[in-house]
Formats: sequence, C-alpha cells, structure tokens
Amino acid sequence: MIIYSITYFINCLSSFTAKKESRVIKVIVLLLLIFISGTRYYMGGSDVYVYEGVYNQVPSPITVLTYMFTGVNNGVNPNYETGFLLLCSVIKSLHFSYFGFILIWTILFYTLMYKGLKNFVPDWAIFIALFMYKIMFYDTFISIRQGLTIALFCYMIQFIRDRKWYIYFPLCLVAFEEHNSALILFPLYFINLLPISKKFIKIYALIFLPTWFISSKVDISSWLYSIAEFIGNTHSVEHWAESVEKISIIHTLECYAVVVLILLFYDKIMSNERQKEVRLVLRLFMVTIPIFTLFRDWIIFTREKDYFVIMYGVIFGYILDSGTTTPRYLLSGNKSFKYSDDVGRNNCFIMKIAIMLVCFLGMARYVAVFDGGELWHFKSFLIEGASIFRGIGG
Repeated sequence: MIIYSITYFINCLSSFTAKKESRVIKVIVLLLLIFISGTRYYMGGSDVYVYEGVYNQVPSPITVLTYMFTGVNNGVNPNYETGFLLLCSVIKSLHFSYFGFILIWTILFYTLMYKGLKNFVPDWAIFIALFMYKIMFYDTFISIRQGLTIALFCYMIQFIRDRKWYIYFPLCLVAFEEHNSALILFPLYFINLLPISKKFIKIYALIFLPTWFISSKVDISSWLYSIAEFIGNTHSVEHWAESVEKISIIHTLECYAVVVLILLFYDKIMSNERQKEVRLVLRLFMVTIPIFTLFRDWIIFTREKDYFVIMYGVIFGYILDSGTTTPRYLLSGNKSFKYSDDVGRNNCFIMKIAIMLVCFLGMARYVAVFDGGELWHFKSFLIEGASIFRGIGG
C-alpha cells in the first residue's frame, strides 16, 4: 500500500502547485503508474496465472493470423479473442517474457489513455485520483484484455467528437478483437444524438432511479444470446446471460452523487471553453445511469461500466477547472453569475480535498478487500529478479 499511497499523494500535490511544477509532477506520476501496473509480480488474482499460461502457449503471429482470416486452427486458443492472442504472439516473438509483455502492455495502456484524453481532461490530478480508485487495479492488474480496450476507447472518443466515423469504426473492430465487451463501442458513435440540458439530465436520472428496485425482474438473456450468436461468441453467452452478480449499491450511490454535482454545477461545467468535449463527456456519463439501476443485476454490465465510469474524473475536472466553481461565461449573450470568486475558490478547495480523501479511502478499501488483501503488499518483478526477456533470470 506504500507505493500506491506515495503515488496518490504526489499526484494530489500537482493540483496545488504552479503550472510548471505540476507538469513535472504529472510526468513523475505517470512513470510511477507504469511502474506499479507494469512491474507487478504475480499480483491480480488467479487471472495472472491464466494470462501467463495463455501467453506462454500462444503460437507464432503467422499461425494466429491464419486462424484469424481463414479459421484454420493450428494451436490457437479459441477461448480468447484473436486480437489479444496476436498481441501476445507479436511480443513473444520478440523474445519478451510474460513480465516483458505486461510492461509493454502497460506502456501502451497509459500512452493511449493520455494521448486520447489530453484534450478532454482539464485537471489530471483529479482524474488520476478517480482513476486509481475506480479503474487502475481492476483494469491494469486483473482484466487486462478489457483494460486495453478501455485505453483504446479513451483514444477513440476524439473521433466521436470530430465525427470521423471512418477512423472510429475500424478502431472499434480492433478493440472488439482485443475483448468482446468492446461491442458496446459501435453504437456509441451515435451518442451525440442524445440531448444535453440540465432539465433532461435531471428527468433522465429520476426516471431510472426507481428501476433499481425492479432490476431483479429485468430479463435480457434472450437479447444477450442473440448478440452472442451474431458475433460468434456463444461460448461466453452462458456467463454473460447470468443475473447472479449484482453491481453493488455503492456504485449506484456514487453515480447519483455525480448526477447531483452535475446539476449543482451545471453552469460551471457548461461555461468551459471545451464545449464539444464537455457535451460528449456528459453524454458518455449518462450511460452509467441505466447500468447502475435497471441493468445492475447482469454480469455483462460489470464489464461495460468501466468504459463510462472513467468519465467521473473528467467531469470533476470541469467543475473544478481554473481553481473555482464559479462559471466563466465565455460565449456572448450569457449573463454574469452572482457568486463571488472567493466563494467559488473556497468551494473548489473544499471539493478537491473531499474528492481526494474519498478516492483515497475507496482505493485503500479495494486494496484491502480484494482477494484477501493480496494487493496490499506490492511486489515488483524488478526486485524479485525476473527478466523481461525469455530464458533470462527467474
């Protein structure tokens, strides 16, 4: 827990320093995140050993490509997406060990996430705080196939904003070949058709709120079977079509806490100069509402939620942008806001402290309870003597 805490508090420090210093801190934090996710030594539950086995047994890239395009199987594991197997195969062919694969995967993950969101995120300190709490451990330690599709989606959302469907949809295919949960990314290109206003968000959230109580009565298994048959992934459908692993009420409460903050600070959010980005992020966030209410009983949505939960940190950044919660009306014709700047800056400071404290406690709780506290004591393969190359070291 020590290395997580050090990284977390160094990250928080960047939110209270000058712009030049915060850039240096941001680089340090990014390197620390790569160290944590990329050099972990058998941390992440049983999935670590499963993925290591898959990596060690994956055949040559030519064999995987032959299977991908012709269906001729000469030793390819049919239980995993061919895009993921191809990535494993290419890295393995360069004589990297499984630890080398994880390090390369991690660098790719953080590069895609940063490159994709740099024009969307106004405050990286707030974003990383939410990321370390809600995303990092599950999607960079445990579910690495989906983790990479989440990072790729972060890179892809700029093409939704810019309406570049001819780039977005081919990248959807790449993500889908990495993990089938990326199927949900295809219809997301049309998310801009969803209206955005304070009134609409309020009504939308209120409509879905009572559906939490009837979620156990909702049966979408026939839809899931149809989708699985369409994409040719029937071996997973029995697991998808289960209603036995409910999404915790904590997620629902957090989601609606974000809704309340959006409604309270809607004017500030919408006064941001990044108008296209703001509207797109709000639309993507709205997908979490039915996931955490009406569809919370279905295992498949425990997978899909992280594509959208990552937007929490972006939204908080819009609320706290420029060190104040006071709106800046940048478009002509808007009225001045009545709050004094002192009130706005005080609100911002209090909210930053509260968000960072809550996220730290949430992160600590996750680390403490996952797999009996297995993540609490961080172990790096650099210290354990393992090599990133095959046949060298332990």
